[in-house]
Amino acid sequence: MNIDEGLAERTINQHLNNIKDLSSFLDKPLTKVTKQDLRDYLKKYKKYSRSYFANKIKSLRAFYGRFLDTDLADSFKIPQPQSENNQKVPDRKELERFYNNIDGRAGKKYRAFFLIKATSGLRTNELTNLTMENLDLEERMIEPNHNSKTKRSYISFYNQETEKVLKKFLPHRKEDDERLFQVGESNVHRKFRKISEKANVKIIPKMLRKWFTKQMQNSEIPGKYIDAFCGRLPRSVRAKHYTDYSPERLKEIYENADIKVLE
Repeated sequence: MNIDEGLAERTINQHLNNIKDLSSFLDKPLTKVTKQDLRDYLKKYKKYSRSYFANKIKSLRAFYGRFLDTDLADSFKIPQPQSENNQKVPDRKELERFYNNIDGRAGKKYRAFFLIKATSGLRTNELTNLTMENLDLEERMIEPNHNSKTKRSYISFYNQETEKVLKKFLPHRKEDDERLFQVGESNVHRKFRKISEKANVKIIPKMLRKWFTKQMQNSEIPGKYIDAFCGRLPRSVRAKHYTDYSPERLKEIYENADIKVLE
């Protein structure tokens, strides 16, 4: 599918994971599924973010449309993403309230995930796909995995408060999984929903990326560097102006922003 459709490896993996999730939900072969079965499956994710729910539908369309050549999933409408300008940006008190309600057996993991998400500007799927090899612990630098020619993510960083929490989490990782957080996107969204309900403050992962951008803007960091941290900078620009976007220069810019999540 990735050759014929020109899909990125990340998109292929996302489709595969979503179809595996569908299969585990059903008690019948995927080829025997009815439209009502798909409706029942999608109901599970109706309260999730628009983008996450949309990805579920896209995977169903890809599998039943392009792979099985049926129109079973064609009638499901893909929700339009919420405008960036209309997305709520939580304030620091809301972030702290959310953070203080992260507990339980996986508390160390999700506290580290939460802080890296808020201080790096990376996407949720980039964080769930990170491995230990993507981290430079000494420099607090992150370099996400991207094999597609269309991907723009470069490098980002995390702050010192995140470093302390990350060090507490790392000894608890399982040895048989190279991923940093050893958790999938669906589990992250599910956990954020539970914490939001407990803390009585709604925060979804995407809000933390928006919060990061706002903090950078408040620190008067030029937009081109914010784009670099958030993975929106074309490779061609980096190649032509490498000195401006070298790891050393980006680290200097990042430190100047002096981002802090918790008061």
